[in-house]
Amino acid sequence: MPKIVDHEARRRLIIRSVWSLIGRRGLAAVTMRELAAEAGFANGGLAPYFRDKDEILLAAFRYACEATERRLEGAVEEPSGLAALRSLCHELVPLDDTRLLEARVVVAFWDRALYDPRLSSDYEATVQRWRTLMHTYLAQARAVGEVTTPTPDEDIVETLFAVVLGFQVNAVLTPGITTPERQIEVLEGLLASYA
Repeated sequence: MPKIVDHEARRRLIIRSVWSLIGRRGLAAVTMRELAAEAGFANGGLAPYFRDKDEILLAAFRYACEATERRLEGAVEEPSGLAALRSLCHELVPLDDTRLLEARVVVAFWDRALYDPRLSSDYEATVQRWRTLMHTYLAQARAVGEVTTPTPDEDIVETLFAVVLGFQVNAVLTPGITTPERQIEVLEGLLASYA
């Protein structure tokens, strides 16, 4: 009887292996040969699941984004207003080991996305989804008087994105300075300035 293979489980195993390699040794370590070994496959054993390294990296990036969105759904029962905006920002910055590993994957992904329209297009769609959420939460916060600043929402969203993306890079490169406590302190100060 032929062996039944769960393709989705194998794909998830490969994605976890990508994360593990990037976390330990960086994107340069993610060769198809190294990845096959990390996942416990024979050389060439990844072909039925992914065509190439960029497709694997795209899947790893998407998985990181989906994990962020799952956490966000659980962070606030009925997301709205300033509490929801705060929760979204907290999920986007590397406040623990899981989010720091996600940041490593995302930073590695950015480098590849610069030269691959398929990757950059996926990144743009993800960022747009999060920007839309920020705008929605800001509008809700303004409607109930939680945000009163005359600063336009577009400027607030742009600033928040610059901060959270900056924290992703800095937490990866300078973790001793960009601590979770410092990230929260800066975010809280920024959000308080809009009240």
